[in-house]
Amino acid sequence: MKALFAVDHIFGRSADGAVFTIGGKFPYPAWQSYLDVFEQLTVVSRAIPLPDPAGQRRSDGPRVDFQLLPARRGLDRLRGMRDARKAVFAAVKQADVVIARLPSETALIACAAARFHGKPYLVEVVACPWDALWNHGSKIARLYAPLFTRRNRRVIRDAPVARYVTRAFLQQRYPTRGLEYVASNVELPPVTATRIFDGFSDIIRFGTIGALHTRLKGIDIAMRALHQLKRERPSLRWRYEVVGEGDPTTLLQLRDALGLQDDVRFIGTLPPGDAIARWLGDVDIYLQPSFQEGLPRAVIEALNQGRIVIGSTAGGTPELLRAERLHRPGDVEALLSIIAAVIDTPPRALASEARDNLRMGRSFSRDDILAARRSSLRALADLVPAHRP
Repeated sequence: MKALFAVDHIFGRSADGAVFTIGGKFPYPAWQSYLDVFEQLTVVSRAIPLPDPAGQRRSDGPRVDFQLLPARRGLDRLRGMRDARKAVFAAVKQADVVIARLPSETALIACAAARFHGKPYLVEVVACPWDALWNHGSKIARLYAPLFTRRNRRVIRDAPVARYVTRAFLQQRYPTRGLEYVASNVELPPVTATRIFDGFSDIIRFGTIGALHTRLKGIDIAMRALHQLKRERPSLRWRYEVVGEGDPTTLLQLRDALGLQDDVRFIGTLPPGDAIARWLGDVDIYLQPSFQEGLPRAVIEALNQGRIVIGSTAGGTPELLRAERLHRPGDVEALLSIIAAVIDTPPRALASEARDNLRMGRSFSRDDILAARRSSLRALADLVPAHRP
């Protein structure tokens, strides 16, 4: 049985035709749960040329092939929508089932093609489309947010099978009439907590993992809060490091305008697994002041390393953190207040919190998550005979 997976991730294609996941989101092992149920997986997404794939992980491999569209953006993408639609419809025709990761334009087209060709489909609901566009930063994105949200809501409502990464948040906003499953899209590699938080050293280390090309991760909010912390507690020594792909120019300009040149570092991407774990092991307070989330992988990784974690109420983050560590998206003063409260908390209480966080992080075991995914995929596969002519 052949499955088609539609997503808007931007892959890289090297000169010899090999496909790489940029940023490490979809390495070849990520397809395992799909290959456990289906004989062949075709991934339909977007791609850019990758002249130098050094440091990137292969995404293609046995039983996984790709049909990649140009990675157009903005108006250029709209102009190429007819060609994209034609390509996606042709690919869906060759598949037995469709798996659509939403929110995504490519995935929405794949769902429309599935209905047209009479193929069953499953939607993976991994984020809120409204939050994603409304907080993106551009006026065009805000104008498009209501329509994009309605399109995603309708597709999710009518999907034969829907799998959510949250336990409640996305289900409440985007309910389905079909079969409903819950499984995080986070698969933590088997790494060991390098050092469960047991108190601050001379320099308090803050950290965030997030893409730099949009404001969705709230990195600017974190810097503004830390700028105020520096003004209110000038003798406090701290450092803030940001890991993530993308052009940091805008954030660097803000950093310099705030006078934080010596305090904030953008260190680019790190390989998933041990490298991220080692970096997190040196972080005291992990910050995730996002404007949009599904169930944030980086927060789970930080919990899994026994860190103190502060996050916004975006998406499913409140399902992971205690209430006193949450703030409204964009609320600099609230974030500052929580940071100050953490710094003033007795070390023994913070150590206890870190152990609780570690238990929460460990609850996202790979075996349990894969089992839940397989259940939803088998439910999708069971629908195939009823959809065949």
